[in-house]
Amino acid sequence: MLHRRILRPVIHRLAAATTRGPRLRAVLALTGAAVASVVLAAIPASAQLIKVPAPREATRPVTLSATVGFLQSQGRVDGQSGAIWSLGEAVQRRVALDVGLRSGALGVALVDARLPLRRSGGSALANSDGDIAQRSYLVTFRSRETEGAHQIVELGGGLSQWANYRGTDPLTADEAKARTALTLIVGYGFGFTLGQRATLTLVQDYATLWGPGEGLRAGETRAVRQYVTRVGVRYRFTGTR
Repeated sequence: MLHRRILRPVIHRLAAATTRGPRLRAVLALTGAAVASVVLAAIPASAQLIKVPAPREATRPVTLSATVGFLQSQGRVDGQSGAIWSLGEAVQRRVALDVGLRSGALGVALVDARLPLRRSGGSALANSDGDIAQRSYLVTFRSRETEGAHQIVELGGGLSQWANYRGTDPLTADEAKARTALTLIVGYGFGFTLGQRATLTLVQDYATLWGPGEGLRAGETRAVRQYVTRVGVRYRFTGTR
């Protein structure tokens, strides 16, 4: 190795100098010590016997959120059955898990509700009455959480599905199939920290769902707009705000 080739002749010269005067021996000893310190400083850290561990990076915050909201939905035209869906108001439940970043947090969310549904036209009965499940699977991003009262901005995108109709209308196999919609959600609200780990949240969501276009006539839209006001708690398991 390089440091051995440099140190060996220095050591030999120091040994030969021991037969000379004490002053010369002292000068050579100091010179050898200086050379050795320079060589050791040039040795890579990986080759040293004693390693100093690098400081650990701060643990990213991981949080779990649970909210309950009041959902209001527009109706839609179901081109696959020719019926008009009049969707009503419902209680929405939402669970989200995210990991903190420098500018916010990235995560996933599961949203579930059961909406009242009255069908008209197509194969619907005169006094149609029932309900249908709506479930959304989202990738989310939210603004950074700070101490005390703070603003919340949230974005979510993914897929929603209407399925499992229960009601008075007899449905064919095709009519009973789930309807899938692309989903975009924008939310704004406020958060209030509770101690070191918990946060109380209040958020207003504006969502647009684009359902199937199959069977729709000119002028009929795929888009369904929904509005949600939700309140909940976010709990941080690891990391800091």
